[in-house]
Amino acid sequence: MSTATAQAPSKQMPEHIQHLLAGIAVLPVLASVYQTLVLTDVTSDVIRKGIEGDSYQMLWTTIAWGVSTIYGVFCGLAGMARYGARSALTVGLALFALGNLLCGAATDVVTLSGAKLVEGIGKGMVIVLCRSTLYKQFDRAVLVAIGLYGVIAYATRPTTPLFTAYVNDALSWKWIFWVNVPIAFIGLILVRACFRPDRPAKPLPLRIDWLAVTLLAGWITSLAFAFGWYRRWGGWTSDEFAAVAIASLVLPVLLVIRVWGGFTPDEHLRRVFKLRGYLMAMSARMLLLVNLLAGLTLIAAYMVSLRDYPREVAGEVLACATGPMAACTLLTTVFHRRALRPLWLLIGVLGSSACLWWMSSIDNFTSKEELSLMLAVWGGFIGLLPPVFLTDEMEVLDPRDALYAGGLGIVCLVIPIILVPMITETTVSEWIDRAIDAQRQNLREERPSVRDAAARVADDYWQRGSTPAEAQQYAGVALGAYVKLESVAHGIRSGLRFLSLTTGILGLILGLLRWLAPGRPLRTITQ
Repeated sequence: MSTATAQAPSKQMPEHIQHLLAGIAVLPVLASVYQTLVLTDVTSDVIRKGIEGDSYQMLWTTIAWGVSTIYGVFCGLAGMARYGARSALTVGLALFALGNLLCGAATDVVTLSGAKLVEGIGKGMVIVLCRSTLYKQFDRAVLVAIGLYGVIAYATRPTTPLFTAYVNDALSWKWIFWVNVPIAFIGLILVRACFRPDRPAKPLPLRIDWLAVTLLAGWITSLAFAFGWYRRWGGWTSDEFAAVAIASLVLPVLLVIRVWGGFTPDEHLRRVFKLRGYLMAMSARMLLLVNLLAGLTLIAAYMVSLRDYPREVAGEVLACATGPMAACTLLTTVFHRRALRPLWLLIGVLGSSACLWWMSSIDNFTSKEELSLMLAVWGGFIGLLPPVFLTDEMEVLDPRDALYAGGLGIVCLVIPIILVPMITETTVSEWIDRAIDAQRQNLREERPSVRDAAARVADDYWQRGSTPAEAQQYAGVALGAYVKLESVAHGIRSGLRFLSLTTGILGLILGLLRWLAPGRPLRTITQ
């Protein structure tokens, strides 16, 4: 009689327990890595003063973060093919934690830029792998994962500035970065413990063209400097600006030649047409992120710089968008129908564009309650977008085209995210300068209305006990301050109108394309 005994089959964890653990594991990741886009909306000036840099020098930190994020995306794909998504995800979380540790320890623009390089690589590795890895944990219940991801990754972002405002006031600006370190490490531990191992038995063949990635990064850098520094007085010479402008035109041509080499234009066009559904999903994601990045930044600047609100109050007003955004995302996911996606997309992009135009009516006397209402309605409209593009990209993407689609998706996503906010800020600055010049011209010409206003202000100071000479001086200071405030308000309103028109036109084109020429679904998530 054989003494060998058959080994009892191991008990498999119930499916709902697996889903619960995966949802818990991803929460710290979404609460840290995915919040950096709007992390410093109400505290950016504190960080800039803390490292003794000016607003133009901070462009170096933005470029370091953006370029390293691109490299991180492709490093994550390479690591996934060789070691599995879970292992590459944990490496990305470790690098993200290290980068935030270094960001908090930075003392100047150079050290902060170096720290942003490390943080960006980690962030890129995480964002390219987290969503797909999370979906794999839910298997057939992937719609639950989409709802969880849409609410936590996007709807919580308007609340992040409030959290950082409290951290800054309670501790210091350094802790805005340091607080992400333990959260990222908790996420790392939970991912290792709760996500299923997925290391391939044999490394998958994945060839990444790093020269093409470098050309893309160089193109983005030249565009960022061309649009971000062209107004900087004394920042560079005309020859240097011309060199950067030429690079921004030449590098995309070299990139196209590099990427399209070995294939005919017809073959590339066929591949692009095949991936149109995925590219439209990435474009919808881009519109959402541009709304969050540029819209929240402008409103935060209005409240902190113009109205002189305390940072906590400004954060509370911005957070009013979170509730409606989360509710709309959740409801659209629960009652999801494929046929309604184009309708939700059009309503979301056009409604958010209309809300941005509504916000452009703000002035020096707009109440916090009215501004909170504007943000709440705006949040409700953009909350319709995540279920649309998250389900679309799952249904239409062929895994064999993932690398090619990822490269095109980065172009659709990163270029507008970098350029639209910069152009919006430039529009704000241009209109501020124009308004200041117009107001100063009115003061110099001593128009009757200006002269009467100055006389009334001087009379008020004289009645308060000032001498006639002091009253005239105080009146000039008061009118000068009023000119500056009105000019800044006019610039912010112009920036919001520009953002409204840009997102509205792009959104209308995207919505019509999604309605008339949708991508062919390869799998079914919802009916």
